Amino acid sequence: MSLTAKECVAEILGTFILVFFGDMAVHMAVHTGGMDLWGVSMLWGLAVVMACYAVGPVSGAHLNPAVTLAMACYRGFSWKKVIPYIVSQVIGAFTAAALIGCLWRGFIPGLAEKLGVVIGQPGSQKLMMAFSCFFPNPGMIGVDAASWAKVTPGIAFTVEAAATGVLVFMILALTENRHEGAPKSNLVPWFIGLLVAALVGVSAPLTMTCLNPARDFGPRVFAYLQGYGSIAFPGPRGVEWWLYIVSPIAGAIMGGALYELVLRPLFGKVDLKPSQGLDLPSGGSNVKG
Repeated sequence: MSLTAKECVAEILGTFILVFFGDMAVHMAVHTGGMDLWGVSMLWGLAVVMACYAVGPVSGAHLNPAVTLAMACYRGFSWKKVIPYIVSQVIGAFTAAALIGCLWRGFIPGLAEKLGVVIGQPGSQKLMMAFSCFFPNPGMIGVDAASWAKVTPGIAFTVEAAATGVLVFMILALTENRHEGAPKSNLVPWFIGLLVAALVGVSAPLTMTCLNPARDFGPRVFAYLQGYGSIAFPGPRGVEWWLYIVSPIAGAIMGGALYELVLRPLFGKVDLKPSQGLDLPSGGSNVKG
């Protein structure tokens, strides 16, 4: 198996871990009411931590197309690997969604009846939100016109771009070789996980906090195959499917540019090789390629 193939397998597994724990938390909240927003936020954060520790030594634990593109733009990650990484991330997210869908299948009819919705019809995003993102949060804000007016597509785009920009800015800072105050590499996943938990906690009411095109697109494809139709593609407001792809990527590029052009030059002139992901130990050598 080639080095790139090994890295792609790691990205599939890592993204699977991320989405499995994260979306399982959302399913618990949607179907049982047994978890509040902060509980969901913390489980998403822990999912990031576990996925990073699991595959970081092999692939750098990008787990997110927006992060992969930022690493290619600013950290010398090979552009030849960008598409394979992104495809792998989507596969991992889709596979996790498929497993979760099987596990929670028996809960859907009861909740649909309780909510008075039919899968694939307007309002069924209250069910599909367990897989993918909508704005505003259907469970917290609502799905009627008055609720939609509170969070326009422009606001949703801005929220996702800003949140992902903060995420990438901090990833670059935490993995900066010039940053003498940065945590040791084996602690970085915890800081990234806490950051993700915080971002979910503060922005989930507005956009459900995607941050990651693969995390939304893979489960969205699965939901479409389960009969959600236009609620999945293009989305009830006609823009969801692409907004949750474009806005995180735009935010990642802007957040990365802000770090590289404004903050990084302030660290001094020691020109060390920048990290292309999480530099976690892997038996004496870090597999990056």
